[in-house]
Amino acid sequence: MLIQRASVLSLGILAWACGAEGPLSSAAPTASATPDPNARNMTLLAHLDLTALHNGVAHAQHDEPAVIGPNGAGSGNWGYTSPDGRRFALTGTSAGLSIVEVSDPRKPRAIGLVPGATSQWREVRTYGHYLYISTEAKTGLDIVDMADPDHPRKVQTWSKTFTSAHTVTVDTERGLLFANGANGRRGGMRVLDIGTDPEDPEEVGALYDFYVHDGHLRGTVYYASAIYDGFESLLDTSDPRRLREITRFFTGGRFTHNSWLTRDGRYLFTTDERSGRPLEGWDLLDPLAPRKVSEYLGRAGTIPHNVMVDGDRLLVAHYVEGVHLLDIRNPEQPVLLGSYDTYLGTEEGFHGAWGAYIFPGSDVIVVSDIEGGLYVVGYSGPGGGRFHR
Repeated sequence: MLIQRASVLSLGILAWACGAEGPLSSAAPTASATPDPNARNMTLLAHLDLTALHNGVAHAQHDEPAVIGPNGAGSGNWGYTSPDGRRFALTGTSAGLSIVEVSDPRKPRAIGLVPGATSQWREVRTYGHYLYISTEAKTGLDIVDMADPDHPRKVQTWSKTFTSAHTVTVDTERGLLFANGANGRRGGMRVLDIGTDPEDPEEVGALYDFYVHDGHLRGTVYYASAIYDGFESLLDTSDPRRLREITRFFTGGRFTHNSWLTRDGRYLFTTDERSGRPLEGWDLLDPLAPRKVSEYLGRAGTIPHNVMVDGDRLLVAHYVEGVHLLDIRNPEQPVLLGSYDTYLGTEEGFHGAWGAYIFPGSDVIVVSDIEGGLYVVGYSGPGGGRFHR
């Protein structure tokens, strides 16, 4: 179905409501009123708060934990680069998925909001020009076509075999989508074929042995973070109809949340979503006997949440510590390149930067902040400053 355009504002901001059109308030993208005074080698390029991301779409009542404030909450994020090189920040919020063009990162252009059922959790990944949006709201998997990025089209909310998923991982080589934590804590993981028909996938495999919170894929090996069991599982997915565990190992905090490989595939970085637990680097030269070789923690008592690797750099969404960028040319001795604190509050724990995405080969980083919305920051340290296409 076509996403309905509600109105066109002077800033080019669009929004979509569930089957209805109506006037929206204008919300200009602005820099934060209180930039991080302690930023290190990072520059704030732009900021859109949650009101701007939602752009007049009413925030529904909910029965979720109080971390969802009156203006909603930010959650997972990702980025999309169109075939002609335009860049878009994809930000999950409690009200839906915000799409903002950041081709000029100092002048973001809000394309609109794909509304969804209220949930504290919303994540997104891409396959070709399609977006796949997961949520813990029991509605299904939203599929959005970005073939015309100025006019995204919501294809459907897919719910043939599950109605919720915590996160999604996409195998762009084989056209597979892994829905992690499908149907809640007993859901394990489902595998969908999105290559044959990206607009109407079919389930081709499943894992029910344990709950998978998040996953990372390299070739046919799936690195599954089993948060409630506290281990990282390596799965052979060469036949998605018959997933097979190769090995597993416990991480330091026994609350394995997220992971990402170095580009040579030898080292794996993992996070445990517990206060004071550092992100850990593991040498997988012998996958059957992984060896912990490094740790990183921005500040004692805080929580590294999500990580991703771009070349020899490790990006860390570090909750109340904001976003950190590490040099991992030597994965056994990570070095801080830069940081920007998106959350200047005094509370500890589950506040601030939920997710962070760096456009590959650039220095442009988009951060989804639970309370603050979308931050566009740039690494400006040695060798940095690549802010434009």
